[in-house]
Amino acid sequence: MNIRFLPRHRINDAAWNGCVAASSTKILYGYSWYLDAVTSTPGWSWAGLVINGEQAGYQAVMPVPLRRKWGRWVVHQPLFCQVLGVFSRDAVDPEPFFAVMQQRFRYGSILHSQQIPDAPFLRLTIRQLHTHVLDLSLDYPTIARRYSSDRNVNLRRTEAANWTVTDSTDPEPLIQLFQTNHAGSIPNGVAPWAYTVFRTLFAELHRRHLTILRYALKDSVIQAGALFVREGNRIIYLFNAATPEGRTGNARTLLIDQIIRGNAGQPVVLDFESPEKSSIAHYYASFGAVATPFWEVRYNRLTWVERWLKDRLRRGGIRNG
Repeated sequence: MNIRFLPRHRINDAAWNGCVAASSTKILYGYSWYLDAVTSTPGWSWAGLVINGEQAGYQAVMPVPLRRKWGRWVVHQPLFCQVLGVFSRDAVDPEPFFAVMQQRFRYGSILHSQQIPDAPFLRLTIRQLHTHVLDLSLDYPTIARRYSSDRNVNLRRTEAANWTVTDSTDPEPLIQLFQTNHAGSIPNGVAPWAYTVFRTLFAELHRRHLTILRYALKDSVIQAGALFVREGNRIIYLFNAATPEGRTGNARTLLIDQIIRGNAGQPVVLDFESPEKSSIAHYYASFGAVATPFWEVRYNRLTWVERWLKDRLRRGGIRNG
C-alpha cells in the first residue's frame, strides 16, 4: 500500500473531494474546502495522506489536521469538525494511514476518527466517544411518537409560549447569544480566533447553500438560535445558543422539532454532534436519536529530550492560544 504524504498546497482538490464524496464514510468535514475553513487562522493547517487511484484520481485519503504547538506541528482536531478518518472508494485498512501519520508527526494531541486502528505497535491511546443520530426516513408522526414524554410535554409548552421563528443569513446574533450566555461557562474560556473560524466557516457553508440558520424570538427579541448544515443525506446540528428565557421556554426544542418535521420522510439523518456531557446526550436521545460511536485517538512518540523541552515550554507559559 503506497501512501503518499501531501502538504496542503500539493493536494488536488477535485481528486480529494471526489474521493470523499464516493466514500461510504462520507461526511462534510472531510472536504478540502471545509478543512481549509476550520484551519484558516494562524497556527493551524492540514495535510493529506493519499493513495493514488486510476485516471489521476485518489483511491483513499486521510486528512491530518495540524496545530502549531511548542514550535512544532502536532495532530489536533479543529473546532466545528467533530470527526475525520480515512475516506476510501473501497474498503481499506486504516492502520497503515495511522502509521504514516505517526512517522510524520510524533505527537498526536487529539484526533477524532470514524475508524479505530487495531495495531498495538502504534501505541495509541483510544477512547470511545458518541454522537447521537436520528433517522428521518420515517414519517413525522412515527418519529414524534418516539420522543420522550418530557420532550413531548416541553414541545407542547412551546406552542403556548408563542415563539416567532425566522430564517436568517446573519450569524452575528448567534455568536452574540453564545458569547453572552455560554462562553463564560467553558473551562479556560473561548479564544477570539474561535469566532473568526466560525465566521469563515459560516461564509463558506452559506456560499455553497448548505446552511439553515433559524432564530426564535419573543416580543421581537432573539432568545435562541440554531445552525443546521445539510450536505448529501446528513443534517448536522452544528452550533446553537440561547438566553435563559430561551432555555426555560424550550426554544431550541422547537427549532430542532421544526427541522425534524420539515425533513421527515426523506432518506436523511440528523446528526446532533453530541458532546461528551451526559445531560446534553440525554437531551438529544429524548428526540429518539441513537448513540453512534467514534473514537478519540492520542499518541506521544516524542523522545525524552523533546518531552523535556515541551514540558519546559508549557511551564514557561509559551502556548498557542
